[in-house]
Amino acid sequence: MKLLKAIVVLVILAVIGLALWLPNMDDYQTTGEMTLPALQQPVTVHRDDFGIPYIYAESLDDAITAQGFIVAQHRLFQMELYRQIALGRLSEMIGERGLDSDRLIRLLDIPGIADKQLPLLGMEEENFFQRYINGVNAYISDHGAEHPAMLKLMKRTPAPWTLKDIVALQLFQVWSSSVNWKQELMNQQLLDLLGPERAAQLRALNINPDDPATEAHAPQTEGMALALQHDGGLLVDNSQFAMGSNAWASGSRKSANGAPILANDPHIDARNLPGIWHPMGLITPQVRAVGGAFPGSPGLGNARTEHIAWGATNGYADMIDLYIEQVDPQNPDNYLEGEQSFPFDLREEVIRISDSESDNGFRQEKLLVRETRRGPVISDHGMSTVADKVISLRWSVPEMLGEEWGSRRLLMATSVNEAMAAIGNMPTPLNYIVVDTRGNIARISSGYVPLRVRGDGSIPLPVTSEDSWAGRIPANEMPMQVNPERDWVGSANHRVTPKDYPYSYSEYASPSWRYRRLVELFEKESITSDNHWDFLVDNKNPLAERLMPIILPALEADPELREIAGILRQWDLMDTKEQAAPAIFQSLFRHFALRVFRDELGEELAVEYLKGYYYWQEHLVYKIEANGTTWFDDGTTAKVETRDDLFRLAAHDAVAELSSQLGRNPHQWRWGEVHTVSFFHPLVPGETGAKWLGGGVNPADGSGETLNRALYMFDDPQHSKIIDSTRVVMDLSDPHKIEGHIPGGVSERLFHRHQKDSLPLWLEGRPGYWWFSDQAIAEHTRDTVILTP
Repeated sequence: MKLLKAIVVLVILAVIGLALWLPNMDDYQTTGEMTLPALQQPVTVHRDDFGIPYIYAESLDDAITAQGFIVAQHRLFQMELYRQIALGRLSEMIGERGLDSDRLIRLLDIPGIADKQLPLLGMEEENFFQRYINGVNAYISDHGAEHPAMLKLMKRTPAPWTLKDIVALQLFQVWSSSVNWKQELMNQQLLDLLGPERAAQLRALNINPDDPATEAHAPQTEGMALALQHDGGLLVDNSQFAMGSNAWASGSRKSANGAPILANDPHIDARNLPGIWHPMGLITPQVRAVGGAFPGSPGLGNARTEHIAWGATNGYADMIDLYIEQVDPQNPDNYLEGEQSFPFDLREEVIRISDSESDNGFRQEKLLVRETRRGPVISDHGMSTVADKVISLRWSVPEMLGEEWGSRRLLMATSVNEAMAAIGNMPTPLNYIVVDTRGNIARISSGYVPLRVRGDGSIPLPVTSEDSWAGRIPANEMPMQVNPERDWVGSANHRVTPKDYPYSYSEYASPSWRYRRLVELFEKESITSDNHWDFLVDNKNPLAERLMPIILPALEADPELREIAGILRQWDLMDTKEQAAPAIFQSLFRHFALRVFRDELGEELAVEYLKGYYYWQEHLVYKIEANGTTWFDDGTTAKVETRDDLFRLAAHDAVAELSSQLGRNPHQWRWGEVHTVSFFHPLVPGETGAKWLGGGVNPADGSGETLNRALYMFDDPQHSKIIDSTRVVMDLSDPHKIEGHIPGGVSERLFHRHQKDSLPLWLEGRPGYWWFSDQAIAEHTRDTVILTP
């Protein structure tokens, strides 16, 4: 017995010792002094309870240098991962898993585009980037002993960062927000399969609730017939970086405190700890800015300064067109533009792949890329075409490179007008929400959107002798809304152009459910900062609200479905994890959509089509409300099915699905049991890694249709993938703080106390605080380090 007690005591002591040792075994210096030779003067870095750094410098140059140093100290492994992705060298780091990503980046030639951008950069922009690089490289070269354990485990010491690395990462972020080119391929597939009239009925319906007259444009029928594979190929998923998001602001009259308030929650796949964003402060005599930084990029992505505040959402401006090229029948090495013949440019890319079985630890893959004057031929890689047709991809950014990217100017802006000028230079297709201390509010769209003189960018366009682009939409004619009478602005990835907008801006936008909910919430006469936070975590499902009056009578007509109909009838329309109704509705609607389209598109194409929620959701609702379409009839049966028949069949599908997962008593079903969000360790993917090394597998509120975004993929309905990567409320009347949090922490390091200490706030929907005033920062400082030249 004594021996057993001794063993138990030893085990307990070992566990306590391990618990004390693990958080410190992969730590970094946060007190005392550290040398940073690239500085001109000493810089002070205060860290608060969550390890958030507040950088005090005597100049912007020194602040950005220190930013590079501190972010590298916290996130060097993440920065290295992002750099390798942007350069198309991820396979060198993680092996075969990175190969599809590398093939895509090399096909697009993002590193080559970065080379073209470098000599065009203006002096101030180059200096802005270089100061950040100097800080990163100082940490890499001078502080190897405290490099993160993840890099040490991989026996990897990062090479010094270069200007090309920074620019390539900026380009990759722009590319990742430019996703609607895949819909061009889908449009063409539907056109080929169904013909123009039928295919037009499945085209995306883009509604701007601020202009009810908006409706989808008539479809083109100019495209050639294509046979496109569904194997994915180079259509690699970059959704970790592709932004959705909500952003809005109330003006001085609408805000209860008499000053503008801005809220923002970018929607990204942010499930890998410690998260995408890095909260921090940059404080100099020229600027005081607190907000979220993207590791590897100088400045701040959303922030508040003493003069303005800003956030952003994806605007889905169409900056990419696909073209159907004609190979010269007289010379297959050439392509035709009208009667003129041009040789394909050939580019060979060599990809190195980490491989323990190879002699030098790497094997190679060669990628031969054909290019036309529009861009790379993507049909050679992962897609196929009939006859002698090839598909090329034209991206506006390589043709419109300029002196600056706008982030430095936005950081220094003192008004909405100055912010507007900065945003006009930004290539990423975003909708910025900006407010200033004068009471101005605005929604401003950015991006290099081509001015199309032929086609609307919705399907691949046959090449002719005439160019289909004539420059870009002027920055001052991009969609924007400044100081509207209602005194609030917002964006939820929905269509923001009016029906009479004179340019072809985009045929792809989010269904308007989230924005419609915003309109409803902003009916309040006076909005407080607490209201804004409540809006961020709002779980009301406007799609369900719209459909319940139709679904309920259909289900109640079937005695076997009256029990679940009763649950739905009692539902408050909130997608909260404790309720059964959200699970029933989501499963029912998903099966309904599949039943509508599967018989005519086939199982495989139907699922691919339905993966693009933005593509079909809104026009399906209009079909449901109109209740006269032949799409509801299942062509594989002798009976002619109606809309209500399909709802009943889909309800039976849902009952079978949920019974197999949750048991046979629907009153005991819970949305959070079939709708989870997992937070992973970057080196140990999967739910096992999430449970033991990550942030766990957690029941999730919300859905794809709620402001509190928790979007699952159509073919993986149990796992939320696109989530709020940060939530912030910036009240310009509050001198001391921003309300905010991220689903993780500031540090990527293994078992570090700040790797996921903000995650409980995120899961519970409670605000944390990012401090703004000197007084608040001083009161909440826990560690201080001095960086000396």
